[in-house]
Amino acid sequence: MQNPFPKFGLCLFLVAASFASAGVPPVNVTVSDSTGKAAFKGAIKADGGFSTGNLKPGNYVVQFTAKNASMKGEYSIVVAAGKKKVVANAVAAEKFLGGGVAMKVEVGTGLNIIGQVWAGSNASSSTSQRNNLQRMQDQGQDSHQPGFNTPMSQTQAPMTGR
Repeated sequence: MQNPFPKFGLCLFLVAASFASAGVPPVNVTVSDSTGKAAFKGAIKADGGFSTGNLKPGNYVVQFTAKNASMKGEYSIVVAAGKKKVVANAVAAEKFLGGGVAMKVEVGTGLNIIGQVWAGSNASSSTSQRNNLQRMQDQGQDSHQPGFNTPMSQTQAPMTGR
C-alpha cells in the first residue's frame, strides 16, 4: 500500500524546526578573513543555522547583523569550525541592530564554519540547539575532520560593534 502522506514526515520536521528557532527574525551573516575580505555572505536559515563552504586556513571574523526592529530580548550564538567552538550568551537584540555582533574563530585546513542563532540567553542550557548544531556536523558540514564527534572546546566570544 502506498503511503497517502509521503511528505508528512518532511512537513513535521519543518514545523518542528520553526518552533526550535521561533522568535528569531532574519539575521545576516558575513564571514571575513584576516584581511577583511568577505569569504561568505548570507543569512541564517529558518532553523537559525548557517554554513559556509570550505575556507582557507586562518583566522576569521563572523559578523551577525539585523535590520528588523521587532528583534527584542536576548539571543545566543554558537559558531564552530571543526572542534573549535565559540559561544556568546545573553546577547541583547540591540547589538544585532547596531553595529552587529562579531565572533572570531580559527579555521583549520579543509574546514568550514557552521553556526546557530536562537532566542534565549544561555547557549549551554539549550539541548535542542546543541543537538541541531551536532546534526549540522553529522550531515557532513565538517564531518571530514577526524574526531569531529568529540566534544568541542568552548570559549566566550569576543563581541564588538562597528
